Amino acid sequence: MEILFAIFVRVILPVFVIVAVGYVAGRLMEFDQRTLSRLGLYVLVPCMTFAAMARTTLSLIELGQIIAFYLIATFLLYIPSRIAARLLKLSPTQASAFHIAVLFANVVNVGFPVLLLAYGPAAVERALVFAIMMQIVLQSFGVFLAARGKANFSESMRRVWAMPGLWAMLAGFVLNFARVEIPAFIFDPIKMVGDALVPFLLILLGLQLTRASFRGNLTIASVATGLRLVGGAVIGIALADALGLQTITRQTVVIESGMPSAIFGVALAHEFDTAPELITVIISLSTLASMFTLTVLLAMV
Repeated sequence: MEILFAIFVRVILPVFVIVAVGYVAGRLMEFDQRTLSRLGLYVLVPCMTFAAMARTTLSLIELGQIIAFYLIATFLLYIPSRIAARLLKLSPTQASAFHIAVLFANVVNVGFPVLLLAYGPAAVERALVFAIMMQIVLQSFGVFLAARGKANFSESMRRVWAMPGLWAMLAGFVLNFARVEIPAFIFDPIKMVGDALVPFLLILLGLQLTRASFRGNLTIASVATGLRLVGGAVIGIALADALGLQTITRQTVVIESGMPSAIFGVALAHEFDTAPELITVIISLSTLASMFTLTVLLAMV
């Protein structure tokens, strides 16, 4: 119990204190959350990704392991998600919202800060690869789910290739692999901007939670939350062991597997009219519950 309390105070509580600051600010003042989200996606994330990959000691083998882990874990989690949707007798629209909330985790807003406090910058480097893979799948398969099979495939692929974080990761990794020395007057400003990402994301999460709602089917939301937090963590631990992942790579992918539902799912749900109210309830419930499940998961790994 003492270990759990120490982890909660040292890692989880500081994260949610900053989230609370964003929440209070959002209640007191008006912010254009769309603009802030775009600032994070198109400026801060690419800067952090490039700076991390340009100086990373991550090997090609570890890179491949993280990519393989994410793809397999997502597929394995989709199976119980499908079964649960059938047992709950969800409508096609509800099922799509359910799958999106279960499959896609908040690996950036919550994941990066938790990993930084728990394991340091090396974990965030690995989490960046995990997060970019999730964005690729989210912008393709996630869009397909949200549109219930009516999404334009070419448009989905265009979104994937337009992701600045993907190109920043590739550029940084290529320069690192080629041992190209980036001048300090270029690298340092990029790194400084990227360093602002973690607190920025927590403030943004707090702002986004001002729209949180618990009005809806709490039974469906509870099942989705359980699959997302507990199911994701169990699959993560089992798969990491099966793939022989070790040390910081294992810790990173397992913790990321147990993150709450991704807030971006709400944007998809609104765009394609895929039960946005249900996704909002699941996100709200899973985010609050993750304060406790992540504490236990950190103690286990």
